Amino acid sequence: MTHPTTPPRREPQAAHTGQRVFAFQFCSLDGYHEGPGGELGWGLYDEEFFDWNLRQTREVGALLLGRRTYEHFAEVWTSQEAAARMPEVTAFMNAVPKTVVTSRTTVPPWQGSRTVDGADLPAEVARLRAETPEGDVAVFGSSGLTASLLEQGLVDELRILVHPVLLGEGRSLYAGLKDRVDLEAGAVTAFRSGNVLLRYRPKATGNA
Repeated sequence: MTHPTTPPRREPQAAHTGQRVFAFQFCSLDGYHEGPGGELGWGLYDEEFFDWNLRQTREVGALLLGRRTYEHFAEVWTSQEAAARMPEVTAFMNAVPKTVVTSRTTVPPWQGSRTVDGADLPAEVARLRAETPEGDVAVFGSSGLTASLLEQGLVDELRILVHPVLLGEGRSLYAGLKDRVDLEAGAVTAFRSGNVLLRYRPKATGNA
């Protein structure tokens, strides 16, 4: 008999067709995605990480983003500074198709972007899987959107970059998550900086 306090388990969804969906996020060792004032500048990034991240972008055929992440990216990756420091990643970020989930009627313009209201995330993800000819559908940052996707069984893999820093307080990585999601551990990558990349596969998606 199931104990009354045990969170209910969701039935696995049928296996999908089309490209995978993976979510890439970062957090502090104590699980915060942002500092108490929304700070993002506490992460440790070096050449080793940038080389790895460049390889990761080559796996991506489309981006699915929350509004706040989209607006931050649109500012950063259209700047001359980004083009000078990371030309290949900048070229990718500007060229890749981008879908932003937002209830707002307007967002800052950016090459290759479109907006959806997020009322039917399964349908939107199915469309992206089917219409992305090469590469995976990636969710970068966008912690609230990622939580919604996880709850609906729409994520095939989580990639979480844990930085060796304790913030004490801030915004929890999955603060908006309402339902339990069981995970299977995958590969672990340790960087010389002390960053550790953890990979997980949500069990409830039922994807191969």
